[in-house]
Amino acid sequence: MNRQDSKLTFPVSVTFTSDWGIGTGTGVVGGVDSRIERGDDGRIVVRATGLAGVIREQAQVVAEALDEGRSSGPWHRFVTKLFGTAEDPRLVAFSDAQADDATLGPHEVVSVSIDERTGAAKPDHLRIIERAPACKLTGSVTLLDTSMQGAAITWSDAQRDAALLVLSLAASLVPAIGSDRSNGDGACEIIVGEHADLEKFETWCRKALDHRPQPVPEAPKPSSKAIEAPRLSERAKTEQRQRAVLRIHLDSPVVSYAVPLSNEIPSEDFLRGTVLLPWVHGRLRQAAGQKSPDVQELVRDAVVNGDLYVSDALPVCEGVHGLPVPLVLTSEKGADEGATPRVWNRLIGVPSPERTHSPKRSGYVFPAAADDDTPIPLGAPPLVGRQATAHNPATGTAATGQLFLVRALPAGIDLEAEIILSERLARVFGAELPKVLSRPAQLGSRRLTGTFGRAHCGVDGVEPWTPADSRGWDEEGMTTLWFISDVLLRSPQLGAAGTLDDLITTLRNAGAGVERVDRCAVGDRYVAGLRHRRIDTWSAASHQPRATRVAIQAGSVIRVRPAPEANSGQVLEALRHLSCTGIGELQAQGFGRFLVGHPLLTRESFRSKKAEGFIPDSVADTRNEGEESHR
Repeated sequence: MNRQDSKLTFPVSVTFTSDWGIGTGTGVVGGVDSRIERGDDGRIVVRATGLAGVIREQAQVVAEALDEGRSSGPWHRFVTKLFGTAEDPRLVAFSDAQADDATLGPHEVVSVSIDERTGAAKPDHLRIIERAPACKLTGSVTLLDTSMQGAAITWSDAQRDAALLVLSLAASLVPAIGSDRSNGDGACEIIVGEHADLEKFETWCRKALDHRPQPVPEAPKPSSKAIEAPRLSERAKTEQRQRAVLRIHLDSPVVSYAVPLSNEIPSEDFLRGTVLLPWVHGRLRQAAGQKSPDVQELVRDAVVNGDLYVSDALPVCEGVHGLPVPLVLTSEKGADEGATPRVWNRLIGVPSPERTHSPKRSGYVFPAAADDDTPIPLGAPPLVGRQATAHNPATGTAATGQLFLVRALPAGIDLEAEIILSERLARVFGAELPKVLSRPAQLGSRRLTGTFGRAHCGVDGVEPWTPADSRGWDEEGMTTLWFISDVLLRSPQLGAAGTLDDLITTLRNAGAGVERVDRCAVGDRYVAGLRHRRIDTWSAASHQPRATRVAIQAGSVIRVRPAPEANSGQVLEALRHLSCTGIGELQAQGFGRFLVGHPLLTRESFRSKKAEGFIPDSVADTRNEGEESHR
């Protein structure tokens, strides 16, 4: 039995008694050479990664002391599981510790490098660095109740008390944090838990040490029942589906997995359905735990039986949901960036051959509902770059060659994804879905560090799915398919496929009798715009990258017409029906989505403008100046 007061989140206070600083690795040209970390609201912070690092280092000392000098005793095993290994994710997560005083700012310190031989200052070695004054910062530490695979983690009272004891003793042993610790900077006192002062904290630690759990408990393990494998059973009926819009607000930078490049960890500028589907499905499974066995089986098998689909989460700009830029758009090369350059749709119009045009190959378009000549925003959300370095545990200094850069979607932006549910799944969760999914979440790569991955999700309600606004067949008897997510196809030989003929074959096999439009039928206009990209994702279960796939890139566009033997009305209805869940493989993860006859692609050209306003001004003005921003 667990006590009624068995909390899993505890406050962490860091009180610095001297100047201190944790550098960002960046400076200001002609001014400060090294700036210190600031949070999204401008406050001075100690990042969760740094806080976890110093406490983990001292936790190993605590474990060795409790094991009476043995290097592989029960406390050592408990601490190792608590902070995680390459095979087992950590069971504890820290948050950033922010300064209690929002008005507190850094001051500048001048330093020089001394010549070891002469004892004099070296020429051209004057540095101006930022340091923070003595102050108090507050954060938190949480014992995780859900694994990275969505399985429940249950903490007994003995396990909770053992974890709190280790964290408290380790925190009390941390002498300093930040740079220049050998010179006396960064001296601090860390308190874990709700204690009024250091004296009461030390008294509590002594009592907890005297009454520590005996025998030493094993670290909790994720419940095997929560991750029971799904089974193929009755497929969901496809006549009518329900939809819900999942709105995501990023409370911290979020890393959307991409293949690491040397010492850089890049990020996509959107969140894949591959990331969101496990979270949504896990929340539904937890909510179904108190329902009947039939409902539990329905939810367990929802993904494999076609009851649940989650699309990619794309950025929102000024309240308008973004769509991948169609790969048939071009604009005049060298156009005035301060004006509203005209963008041509090469499916419909042909610009003057006297002008050189460049294709639009990346970013998002944010089309409004109106068909007037109002400029349409084009662009992509900014990415922030944060530098970090690994430290040598023996010396406490930065390890040689361990500097790396992490790029991420910045805090403050909004994303939107679409959740598609079958009729039978919607009947179970229709009224409950906003309550089940409207909550904080940890998303993306590196989410357990505390510095990345914090977001808040919200769902307003469930409504019947209806096709997007479509113009149907045009006067030439054609329509446009605009793919708004990557498309994964397979050839008959089970290899990668991605040609125009492969797309047509897949559509035909799915019940839409269409054929491609020949180039000779449209003159100098385009009949398609296709590009390909590699798809890489990370498996949290096997702790390694999944196999690389080649996909048709989101934003690809093709023109199709009904096959001669097909009924045009039935073909159009089949295309609209397929647009709900997509075509190809991994549809449940958002792949293969497309729009039929979107009004934007019926226009010959339109005026554009640079997309801005991804981050509210109140957030953008206080964003960490040490973060490098890229578009």
